[in-house]
Order: sequence, then C-alpha cells, then structure tokens
Amino acid sequence: MRLNFSSLTQVHVCYFRVVAQVYIFYFFQQTGCFMNWKLEDRVSDRKRPNFKSDGERRIAYFLDNNSIKYQYEPGVLVNSVGKKPRIWYPDFHLPEFGAYIEYYGLAGGKNYDKGIKAKQSVYSKMGMAVISVYPWMFAENWQKYIMKELKRSTLRRYKNLTTKLYRTQHRSITRPYFHPSPTKYHGGFNKRY
Repeated sequence: MRLNFSSLTQVHVCYFRVVAQVYIFYFFQQTGCFMNWKLEDRVSDRKRPNFKSDGERRIAYFLDNNSIKYQYEPGVLVNSVGKKPRIWYPDFHLPEFGAYIEYYGLAGGKNYDKGIKAKQSVYSKMGMAVISVYPWMFAENWQKYIMKELKRSTLRRYKNLTTKLYRTQHRSITRPYFHPSPTKYHGGFNKRY
C-alpha cells in the first residue's frame, strides 16, 4: 500500500488533535481548573468585573452560586432632596427581584455614615428596594440575611400588585364591555395602516 504525503499529513493532524484534547482534559482535571471554567463564559467571552472590595466579590460569588442574575454597578437616576437629579451606582442590581444590594465597606467613619444615611433616605423616598450589607455581617450568616430580604422585598411587591384594582374588576358582569368606536384604534387613528 502506498501512502502519499497529503494523507500522511492528515493522519498526523488528527492524531495531534486527539492527543492535545486528552492532555488538556487530564491537565485541567488534575489541577482542578477544569471545574472552574464555565462554558458560557468561554463562549460569550464574558469577563468578570473588577470588584472594588473583597465584600463585593463575596456577594457576587454568592449570587453566582445561587443563580441570581445581577448587574454590577448599574447607573440609576436619583432625585435627591434639594439637589439636581444625579446618577448613583449601587453595587448590585437584581433585575429578577427588582432590588439592589449596596455594600457599605467603609462603615464606621463619621462622614461615611452620614453618606450612608443620606443614601438610604433617598432610596426609601424613591421606593427602591435596597438591601444594605455591612462588613461586620460577614461574621454572621449574611447569605441568609440577603435571601430573607429578597423574599421580603418580593412579597412586598406582590402585595402592592394584588391590592391594586384591575380594570376588569370594575366592569359589570351582566353587561359585556364594548369598545366605544370599533373604527378607532389606539392612538386616535381612524385608519388602519
């Protein structure tokens, strides 16, 4: 049997690929790095944000481990009392819960504590659900605290939703609802485009 050069090269390339895949698999399995790689991160080339403190990093890992989606330091327009509207950057926004997590890593300083009180006041006046986390909470069960606050915030939002009267509840059951003018469409248009 006679082999030409191109078929021999193809065999070597295939063999090299198989050997490389096996080597990479065993290398990562032995070093423990294999389990830390997430396929989604590798495919989407998503990078982890640079956290400003160890507390923020711990909170982010907790949210990741519990499959809670978050945005790190999203800009939020706030209306502080007596001042122009400003953009603040809370540490974490949890869109599934409609809540924010604010980590106050330098709590205990006189000026910093004044800033904390001012922030919390503005957040509450705007009706934002903000979970405050302090450095000393890491000595306790801070994960349970965050989950408890998320549950409370979600139940509060649900309660607000159910207390609103819906338009369908105002209609009479005996008289069906008819649109006043079947030719008019939303926005006051008389023609269908």
